[in-house]
Amino acid sequence: MKIYKVKVNGKLYEVELEEVKESAGSIAAPAAAPAAAPAAAPAAAPVAGGTKVPAPMAGKILDIKVAVGAKVAKGDTIAILEAMKLENEIKSPAAGTVKAICVSKGAMVNNGDALIVLE
Repeated sequence: MKIYKVKVNGKLYEVELEEVKESAGSIAAPAAAPAAAPAAAPAAAPVAGGTKVPAPMAGKILDIKVAVGAKVAKGDTIAILEAMKLENEIKSPAAGTVKAICVSKGAMVNNGDALIVLE
């Protein structure tokens, strides 16, 4: 067994690898492999102009409370984000009209990802 350090998306992981040897035309593999991490949500197409509402932390979008074209006031709840088993209300930073919704329900987001664009 050899231990290696691997950097994925800026995060450092320590992995342990076992050497696999070929025997009689087949390859012997370890009994069980760890499960792969869930894939992040695909990046939304950028929207020119407007006020982007960023995700304040990494987490999962549980609900989108607005639709494109809806008028929102400053402080209105526009989305629910689950992070560390807590539900967080994402509030509108300004009054305006929803120009675009950049994420979908169930999507995983990172800190700073655009959730909604207001105009």
